[in-house]
Amino acid sequence: MRTGNKTKYKPQNHTTMKANLFFRTALIALMATGLVLSSCKKDNDDDDNTTPVNKYQSVQDNSTADGVFSRAYSQVNKASYQSSQKSANDTITGCPVLYITGGLTYPKTVILDFGTGCACDDGVTRSGKIVSEISAPYLDSGSVVTSTFDNYHEIINSVDYQATGTQVITNLGTNVDSHPVYSVDVQNASVISTYGTISYTSQRQNEWIAGYDTWVNPWDDVYMVTGSASGTDINGDAFSVNITQELEVQIGCYFIKSGKVDIINPGYSTITVDYGDGTCDNIVYVIINGVTYTIVLT
Repeated sequence: MRTGNKTKYKPQNHTTMKANLFFRTALIALMATGLVLSSCKKDNDDDDNTTPVNKYQSVQDNSTADGVFSRAYSQVNKASYQSSQKSANDTITGCPVLYITGGLTYPKTVILDFGTGCACDDGVTRSGKIVSEISAPYLDSGSVVTSTFDNYHEIINSVDYQATGTQVITNLGTNVDSHPVYSVDVQNASVISTYGTISYTSQRQNEWIAGYDTWVNPWDDVYMVTGSASGTDINGDAFSVNITQELEVQIGCYFIKSGKVDIINPGYSTITVDYGDGTCDNIVYVIINGVTYTIVLT
């Protein structure tokens, strides 16, 4: 584990950063938390030693919400970068249609319009709009992208999920190790489906520790992720998730390589999820009431 102060940042010049920064940073939130909650939970009074099963709704619902907003983050990153390459108003056709307004100056408004439904390049069918206000060129230190959702839906495994709320991406510049750092906050959000409504908020910080100077090769990119999330599940029960040891994610490895997460339901035991020693594998260790279970993620 690395040591040192990670709280001081210095400005970064966007011309020294890779042109495709947004493509790869967009993957981090989804990978870092979407898999965290595939682990499970059991009651305090369930004292057998069987492998825990997905017994509490909040575990699944947190994973669902995080996935929806992480995928939206990916779409916003693409649009933000594209807008920084345009010096005037423009419309870019495709799925989605991208409308860029604001002329030669900032702030700019970027609208991703998915219409009544279209299949995006990541295989997800979306409809509605994501409206983003961009304060400065996306790769500039201090730039802020604030996005809201206008009747925005995505379909995953034949289920229609509608997202509401605000997502804020902030370029924090580089830290004392000269690593690019972004914060990604989801505020006053919800995910609505036929199953019910999930309320959700999250705060993430993504440190890009390797691969940022070799843009031709995306597979050497490594990120360290910190942060937390909270909300209520479709039954109205509260939950929270804390990253207690930063998560290591490498593009090209489908699973989180190392780090620890606590999953908390008030009134029940805290689950600790341990992702191991940095090996790229699908084995995690789930600790409940002092008992460690080995889980194979699929």
